[in-house]
Amino acid sequence: MSVRHVVRSIAVLLGIAILLVSLSAPATAHKEHKKQQPVAAQVVQPGAKPSEPAATQMPAGHGQMVGVMADAEMDRSEMSFFGRLVDWFGRLHPAIVHFPIAFFPAALVTAIVGRRRPAFATPVQFLVVAGGIFAPIAAAAGWIAGLSAEPDQILTYHRWLGVALGIAGAGLGVWAWKRPWEDRGAGMIVALTITTIAIAAQGFSGAAVTHGMEHLMF
Repeated sequence: MSVRHVVRSIAVLLGIAILLVSLSAPATAHKEHKKQQPVAAQVVQPGAKPSEPAATQMPAGHGQMVGVMADAEMDRSEMSFFGRLVDWFGRLHPAIVHFPIAFFPAALVTAIVGRRRPAFATPVQFLVVAGGIFAPIAAAAGWIAGLSAEPDQILTYHRWLGVALGIAGAGLGVWAWKRPWEDRGAGMIVALTITTIAIAAQGFSGAAVTHGMEHLMF
């Protein structure tokens, strides 16, 4: 497969995923999220009165997350070793996901700078390969972590964009490993640019899952 075909495939895959995420905030999903927030915001700490100021109450969504965590803790005591291992792996998602988030944008900047300053291009292959290793692991952990969550449109898009990034990231890693002399080429830079944009969209959708679509409102 030629470099042009690899770049085109990655661009199409991530383009479709980004398009899905861009459409993940229709009025219906947005309204449903707004409806859920007041309910979650009414969860009060033990001993607090409903009429007390909001400062004494749990943040919106916190009560739901605490309830899910409590249920998970209760269920884990009755789970098999393999079940607990899989559950534990899913909980690693928030930690593992930071590696591809860091590696791919760093590889993009390094590759661009390395075109003029070859000394800066030395770590490009390492960054892309490392990102290609962690991207599918982060996607798998995230998918497992969301298995117990309630169906949600934003979560669905977040999952599939994560799958697209995992596959595309692994492909970039193989490309950089097999053809290191192309790590500063136009094809690699374009692919890393698309991947970095997709990572930004994925970060937004991930935060929207836990904090709501309006989490970046100024």
